[in-house]
Amino acid sequence: MEKLGNDRVLVSDFKQQKLETDAQKNWDLFYKRNTTNFFKDRHWTTREFDELKNCRESEGQKLVLLEAGCGVGNCIFPLLEEDLNIFIYACDFSPRAVEFVKKNALYCTERCLAFQCDLTKDDLQANIQVGTVDVATLIFVLSAIHPDKMQKSLEQIYKVLRPGGIVLFRDYGLYDHAMFF
Repeated sequence: MEKLGNDRVLVSDFKQQKLETDAQKNWDLFYKRNTTNFFKDRHWTTREFDELKNCRESEGQKLVLLEAGCGVGNCIFPLLEEDLNIFIYACDFSPRAVEFVKKNALYCTERCLAFQCDLTKDDLQANIQVGTVDVATLIFVLSAIHPDKMQKSLEQIYKVLRPGGIVLFRDYGLYDHAMFF
């Protein structure tokens, strides 16, 4: 708390605007530099989100999931391996990340559709029909979106959710471990 209280360095308006303008380029450079090696596969999603197991009305029901901010597929590929009755829409801000998803040996167009999308301005409905998604996940995505644009992003996701669909998210929080170390 003391460390945060003493941290009064603000980012200049110019730097803020430059980071916002160059966001897609910076994410692409991140994936160019790190390829698929930076983040670990998220084998914890069904353990952490019981809703993924409990959201089907019947055992044989196909689950339709949207992974917004899919990166290189660290969440979707463990889910595709674990659940044979799932279809995943996977979108990311970075075209390079989407290409890594499509090049993965587990990528199969019968079970997954990956596409580039800026949630803050692109229309998800160009790739997903209205009201067809059972579950949308945003894992470490909202913290990468400017607060002024978060509502638009969530409205986009809401449009493709079916009535009663759910949104699951995990992100950084105020005073969490990542903030202090």
